[in-house]
Amino acid sequence: MKRRHLLAAGAAGLSVAAATQNAQAADNPDLAKIQELLGSHDEAMTAHDLDGVLGTFADDAMVMGTGPGEMWAGKEELKEAYGHFFEVFDKGAQDFEYSYRQGDLSAEMGWLMASGTVKGTKDGKDFAYPLNVSLTVSKSGSDWKIAAMHFSTLVGSENA
Repeated sequence: MKRRHLLAAGAAGLSVAAATQNAQAADNPDLAKIQELLGSHDEAMTAHDLDGVLGTFADDAMVMGTGPGEMWAGKEELKEAYGHFFEVFDKGAQDFEYSYRQGDLSAEMGWLMASGTVKGTKDGKDFAYPLNVSLTVSKSGSDWKIAAMHFSTLVGSENA
């Protein structure tokens, strides 16, 4: 699989939400709201729902990928980036398995980190690769939004 395919599908790996369960949720029940936010991102990403994905981000959000120059800021750049991300995996065909998750939340900001594997298909062909995701969230009124996201994948030269 080409590097851009891995990176694009890696953005989908943000979907830490459904998988993110940790002891901090008991200490801070609002952390469940962040998990729901990421779950909304995951569902929209899987469905190739651009408006749904963008709705999970703050207006001035940034996403950073693995390689140099892989940075997208604001709704317009995110819209263009996700449009390309959707091209590299089949609609509805992705699965995220996280072996490590950690997060915390204060009154106005929070963070989540996850490491695991993303599996999916493109044109009926299976792929799988390791993925790391870090996410910062901020409060927008009474809603939580993704303020910053970084995803990285371990890829070899054959994927570059």
